[in-house]
Amino acid sequence: MDIFKTLTPEAMVSALSKQMEHIITHGSDDVVRLRKELERAPDDAELWFELGLSLNQAGLQYQDLAVRLAGLRYDMEHPEESQPEGEEVTLQVDVSAGRPLYQDSLVAFDKVLELNPDYYGVACQKGVVYGNMRDLENAEQCYLKALEDDDEDFTAAYYLSMVYSEMGKDDLAEKYQKISEELNLATE
Repeated sequence: MDIFKTLTPEAMVSALSKQMEHIITHGSDDVVRLRKELERAPDDAELWFELGLSLNQAGLQYQDLAVRLAGLRYDMEHPEESQPEGEEVTLQVDVSAGRPLYQDSLVAFDKVLELNPDYYGVACQKGVVYGNMRDLENAEQCYLKALEDDDEDFTAAYYLSMVYSEMGKDDLAEKYQKISEELNLATE
């Protein structure tokens, strides 16, 4: 059962706000666990990689909660307005408070590379983080690096196609979409 369905709108705002504060202050349970493990094993590249993934995931959780909170506040401020079927309301959502989670994720991935420069998958994961931060130029560079490291990385090719699409570089988006599909078929 979703606890948010049983709360008043005001209590839901409070609960969402507290969840967001907890994520910013502590990260997820995985982040807390991994940071403790890294105190005992600071040179473990695998733990640093997992921390990078977990911090990125915490950033996404924060963004999701920020969107839910903005929608809830909008509904509370506009109770008389009913949204016509099929129409969308565009909300401006400030997710900048979650940015340190992404920045910490990048630091963790850089630490992986410091410990093991050949660690597979770091460039692509850094691209994902930059994409989540809406830093498309750095995301592009990371995905290109991932493809330089492994020209059969269909995931990097796919994400690169999405970045190019968002940048309005439709020819490159189509090129890398086709590459990702071909590489994915080759791995099946």
